Amino acid sequence: KIQSIISVIADITERKTTENKIKKLNDNLMRRSIELAVANKELETFSYSVSHDLRAPLRSIDGFSQALLEDYGNSIDENGKEYLNRVRNATQRMSQLIDDMLRLSRLTRVEMTMQKVDLNPMAKTVIEDLKKTDPERKITFIADKKLIVEGDANLLQILLENLLGNAWKFTKKRKKAEIEFGKTKHDQETVFFIRD
Repeated sequence: KIQSIISVIADITERKTTENKIKKLNDNLMRRSIELAVANKELETFSYSVSHDLRAPLRSIDGFSQALLEDYGNSIDENGKEYLNRVRNATQRMSQLIDDMLRLSRLTRVEMTMQKVDLNPMAKTVIEDLKKTDPERKITFIADKKLIVEGDANLLQILLENLLGNAWKFTKKRKKAEIEFGKTKHDQETVFFIRD
């Protein structure tokens, strides 16, 4: 004899809707992942092209400028020599920019690792390396003690090399130069600066 009947009804509409949303999100994620892989491949091809297609003419310009200075230096007045030296400096700067661009493009394809970084010792190392390239220069480097930021150490290293390298170059003609690296407050935000 049946004493009682228990009936359970579960509405799974919400669960099915959620499953469909998750499937759509996964499909979107897969499509984006493929698009990112294609974009990275294109960036790699572009970097290779920039590296090879721009470097050859730069080497030619620099080489011919140097040849003019060496072979015809006696025939060229001081103004002409200055112009040729400017051309050589500009081509070398452009070559350095290409190297930096390529290095940055390689680094940005690697996942960023966010961490607390003290920029003070990093900056001092960059300045010491620059001093080794030109030991005759009289340059004073001043930096705040604690320059703590949150960021990717490799990208911050490239940033400091470029900014301090620029300050180093732009103070080249001064007998005594000073480069300062510090922080200040602006609109309640901490702002880092490099001043030469």
